[in-house]
Amino acid sequence: MKDLTGRVAVVTGASAGIGRAIARELASAGCTVALLARGHDALDLLQRELTKAGATALAISCDLGDASAMRAALEKVEAELGPVDILINNVGAGTFKPLHQMSAQECDIAIQLPLLPALTAVHALVPGMRARGVGHIVNLTSPAGIFPLPFMVPYTSARHAMVGLSESLYEELRGTGVGVSLVCPAQVNTGYFERNDADMGWYPKISSLFPVSEPEQVARRVVTAIRKNEREVVFPALLWAAVATFRKMPRLSIRLFRMLGLWGPSDRLTAAPEKTSPIAD
Repeated sequence: MKDLTGRVAVVTGASAGIGRAIARELASAGCTVALLARGHDALDLLQRELTKAGATALAISCDLGDASAMRAALEKVEAELGPVDILINNVGAGTFKPLHQMSAQECDIAIQLPLLPALTAVHALVPGMRARGVGHIVNLTSPAGIFPLPFMVPYTSARHAMVGLSESLYEELRGTGVGVSLVCPAQVNTGYFERNDADMGWYPKISSLFPVSEPEQVARRVVTAIRKNEREVVFPALLWAAVATFRKMPRLSIRLFRMLGLWGPSDRLTAAPEKTSPIAD
């Protein structure tokens, strides 16, 4: 999909961070953008910003972890803007600490976001894309979707599921005119830990190996992936090399990470973390 002018794009988790940057980049590329997230005020601000810049944008505040609300939001998008050509599955959530220290809510939310809204949106929009013979789906994941990282079991499980969703969709939609891209950046400077009651002590030490990207860098890579119909985008380059090595030698890679002291959490191995609450991308 080289020319994005006039295409209708849906971005989940558009109120902040990566989602907001992707929405801006798509609007700059000529897309009409539907902004989906829970944060009503932040969505309205972004809608006004994009409209002032000459783009067409629609803000819809809803609980993306509610399948019925998600389907209703997508119906509203297509009723007001037309058929959706581009879907960005970006929203996500997670708390980092040992599984036995998590509450039921902390465990559940990592599956509710991102997997439920991503699968709901795909199910709702793929039939129309296939019928028109055009469309593109971008699924955001993280290194946790590739490496079996400890101390973030629900988050890692959900991110692995996003990889599976993307790969399965790619195979099913091959030759239909509908593209699928999996985008996996390393840590991104979104203010994730500053905005939320999150303890970074359990965050994996291996993350310190990779350069931190800005949301705008991720947004540019997403738009490039759509234009070039790239199946998978893993960056920065050092993360790509680590992923390629891990896929060839998974157990040996993990042993090496452990030997180098990179497999544990950033600050401690056994100390109980401070109380945290679920956090969203």
